[in-house]
Amino acid sequence: MAKAFSPTAEGFRLILRRPAIPLAEVVWRWSFAIAFSLLGSALLVQYAATLPVGRADRLLLGTAQPALVLRALERIFHGSALRFAGAGILASALLGTAWIVLASIGRAVTLRAMAEEFRMRSAATRPLSSIRSLMGLHFLRASAALAALVAGIGTTLLASELWARTRLSPASASRLWLAWLILVWIAWAVVNWVLSTAAVFVIADGARAFPSIRSTVGWFSRRPGPVVAVGFWFGLAHGGAFLVALSAGFTVLGMAAVLGPVLAWLVGMAGVAAYSVVADFLFTGRLAAYLATVHPEQIPTFSDGETPVGEPETGDGAADPSALILGDSPLAAG
Repeated sequence: MAKAFSPTAEGFRLILRRPAIPLAEVVWRWSFAIAFSLLGSALLVQYAATLPVGRADRLLLGTAQPALVLRALERIFHGSALRFAGAGILASALLGTAWIVLASIGRAVTLRAMAEEFRMRSAATRPLSSIRSLMGLHFLRASAALAALVAGIGTTLLASELWARTRLSPASASRLWLAWLILVWIAWAVVNWVLSTAAVFVIADGARAFPSIRSTVGWFSRRPGPVVAVGFWFGLAHGGAFLVALSAGFTVLGMAAVLGPVLAWLVGMAGVAAYSVVADFLFTGRLAAYLATVHPEQIPTFSDGETPVGEPETGDGAADPSALILGDSPLAAG
């Protein structure tokens, strides 16, 4: 009897059977994280090197008096905000461009490997065309993240202005700000999910950037049950991994006096790295499950007793009664 098709099971099975695919996702993500850390550190170091610190500022800092220290910091950072903002914008533009290119190439590689593992007939036969479409999607994702950041800052300014101009209490203003911030986060999360999932249709159907978005919305409206089930089970696994990592972090924090600050920091960083790897594996499995729901008819399913290659098989899986079984054929007379 044939096994029931489960996209969630296919996603988990892929990351367990082919760990090289989620490892490729880990590699490109961590490459960008390392580049981000190095560039950000270099920006801060170069910015600190341009700050003028005079003898009077050193004397004020050496007093360890809060009022004098604040006065020294005000003198040191005076007039440097524009220079720091310009450097930050330039670094953000460079990192955003690098992320768009790297994420597009990495996502094209992993999704193509998933399609080959599922033995699906990928419609994206031209790699450069699919990478261009993925770059368009990732550009939209970066724009959505920037818009969400600006909207988050806007909610803060709006709540502050509303509190200053009305008789609204600070607690009410804080609740209103939090509600607006949650709405902004929900809107960004929905848009980001649609744009990230649309990459599946770029590889599966060879769609361009905007048609893949339309295909994603139509796919969800046609098959909401399997899509929600995949998100639920992989989200549950991700939540479990997060709770385990959080518990391990509190354990390490409680043992900091025994381990020492350096060893505790190293163990904590190892725990963060392990959690990040598990999260990347689960994200790759979720994408594979989404890919399996797009064209489930193209994914081969096998019965409980898998038929060897080259052996004939009847339509209902039973043995052909007309076929001669070894030992049943009459022997020729000697």
